[in-house]
Amino acid sequence: MTALAIVLNGESNSGGIGLNSDATPAELAANSCLQIMNLTSGLFGFESLQLGVNNLRDHTGLESHYDTCHGLENALANSVESGVFKNHSQVYLIKTGQGGSVISEWAVGAPSGYWTKFLRRVNAGKTQLPSDRQWVVWFSLGINDAIAGTPVSVWKTNTIAHLNKIKAELPGALIVMTQFQSMTGGVSMVEFNQAIAEIAASEANVFAVDSSGAALRDTYHWSYAGLKTVGNLMSETTKQAIGL
Repeated sequence: MTALAIVLNGESNSGGIGLNSDATPAELAANSCLQIMNLTSGLFGFESLQLGVNNLRDHTGLESHYDTCHGLENALANSVESGVFKNHSQVYLIKTGQGGSVISEWAVGAPSGYWTKFLRRVNAGKTQLPSDRQWVVWFSLGINDAIAGTPVSVWKTNTIAHLNKIKAELPGALIVMTQFQSMTGGVSMVEFNQAIAEIAASEANVFAVDSSGAALRDTYHWSYAGLKTVGNLMSETTKQAIGL
């Protein structure tokens, strides 16, 4: 059976600040259904997900949240456990996002080194995962570019280039992008959401998820409940894209 490998990429929402204190006892327990890459051991091995222990590590800008918060991985684990991904009782996860990042920082050779870190992690995954695998990238980026005033046309061009880099590294990858209808704070995301929809409509194997109604913890970040809403939508979109 083809292994299902999810790669989380993007800005701080890809890391997440959903409160672990809001999670259920079952969600806080180690969950072998979702095998997450350990980013601090130096070996980059996969191990059972456990919120507060190994789910949020080596993520710029969220260092103070490592032991107390989580991102989309909680909803993903719940989806795997409930059988959303038919015949996949175990899924692999590699988190590659970096907080505060803008699309230019993901360019090859950018001083941030984010693309180099991405490659290091996914290449480690390639050596451990079965050769018969389906890559799916959950991508959440655009808020910081909106705040920084990056022209939408520039963001769109650079994002398409970034997604194509990912496709080259992960053959056959499906990419599921989040939109940001819930985000406020005086920065309009309307044009960025439209650009995301256009990318999904024009680029092969790229899909967009409407985040309307997803609850927020603060101005630009989803809460425990909001992450579940978005994560469930991304799981369902992934299921449909693969044809499970």
